[in-house]
Amino acid sequence: MTFTGNDLKTLSDKTFRDIALAAVAAVAVFGAVLTVAQTVKMAAASDAVPAASSAKADRVTSALPATCKSEAWGDWSADCLAAISGTVNPRQVRFETFEARDVEGKTSVLARVPART
Repeated sequence: MTFTGNDLKTLSDKTFRDIALAAVAAVAVFGAVLTVAQTVKMAAASDAVPAASSAKADRVTSALPATCKSEAWGDWSADCLAAISGTVNPRQVRFETFEARDVEGKTSVLARVPART
């Protein structure tokens, strides 16, 4: 039996193809094993006893300081905000917008200023 150059090339191509298919199959099997392992892990975690939940309640458990008793929620004075946050000079974040109209020029100018200065 004699081998020619074409037969050796064909043999080499078949070997490469077989190795590539084996590698793809190995990666697929490895992925399947990881998927099954993750599923088993998640199933075991779902068997855990859920934490006991309490009844619905206010988010803030502590009462407001005495300086905030007469103020509406969110419309706090600087003293009340300082008592809540524990800082000496709280940052002003609430603004009011005022409009000045020019009827003849058909324009309006909006001015945004801090609510408490």
